[in-house]
Amino acid sequence: MSGQIVRHAAQIEAVRMRFVAVHRASAVVVGDEVVYGRLCRWVVETVLEKHARQDELVEYVEENLRLIVAGLCDLYGVKRPEPDPVREAALPSLIAQVEETAATAMERIGPLKDVLDELTGRPDVITAHALTWYNIAVEQRDMANELAGFLDHDVPGWAGAEEHLRLMGHNIEAIRGLSSVSAAFAEITESVGVLVAQTRRLVRELVVSLAVAPTDATLWRLACRIAVYGVALNATLTHLENRLEG
Repeated sequence: MSGQIVRHAAQIEAVRMRFVAVHRASAVVVGDEVVYGRLCRWVVETVLEKHARQDELVEYVEENLRLIVAGLCDLYGVKRPEPDPVREAALPSLIAQVEETAATAMERIGPLKDVLDELTGRPDVITAHALTWYNIAVEQRDMANELAGFLDHDVPGWAGAEEHLRLMGHNIEAIRGLSSVSAAFAEITESVGVLVAQTRRLVRELVVSLAVAPTDATLWRLACRIAVYGVALNATLTHLENRLEG
């Protein structure tokens, strides 16, 4: 019985270690506010606050798992799992890499780069942030399923395991909830990325057009683009509000 308990505790500890990767990835996304630019940063202020709250919940669940492992080992008089720095170092990164398009690379040549980055942000980085949130959501879902499988396989033969089942059940549901929220953040971040890309294109066209003598046709085209942008902005804000409330 003690060998089974040690194996079960080690499995939970391995899942807890994977929360390190989740925590690391979410912290990178939450802390990178400048990528939204001055013109769009206000749109994501509420989202960023919820990102920070998500990060706190990840820490809370990770601590719960640590305490459960420690309590389980102490209750049954077995040695707690030793930290494994090799396994921790081998944890996969959930942080998506930034991949610049050819158009984005061209924008980074010359003084236009500073104007676009400061005012409109980095849509390529925001796209990577959205993919990171999708990676986090999938990882959290998989961890919840694995923990549920550990309980189904290991615990039924234990006497007096009701409290352990209750505590682990709460954590599993919390992780599934975190996965749903992470998926929502991914979708929201994608929407903001579209908004930032539209803003960037509009500012780029405005800067280029005003660099030469603008014609009436040019000004009319810019006015139409601004009107379309306004419609897109309203649609994006409505979508964000609905997702945050949902």
